[in-house]
Amino acid sequence: MYENLRNSKTAIFDAKVKPLFEELIGYGFGYSALANALNTKGIPTRWGQSWTIDSVRQTLKRLDLKTLQYSGE
Repeated sequence: MYENLRNSKTAIFDAKVKPLFEELIGYGFGYSALANALNTKGIPTRWGQSWTIDSVRQTLKRLDLKTLQYSGE
């Protein structure tokens, strides 16, 4: 039951942020730039935290989106 609730909340969050991710990716933003842009706009992660490269990477994977990779990969 808890897993269904968590998945439902994640789906709602994903539906809200996906258009923003798609827009920023369209501008050529990579992981770091996405994290910076989302933090600057005051948009928290699904856990209410600041965005990091890892949280961006995990969200992109969940949303099945691709972007530029940062130079550390």
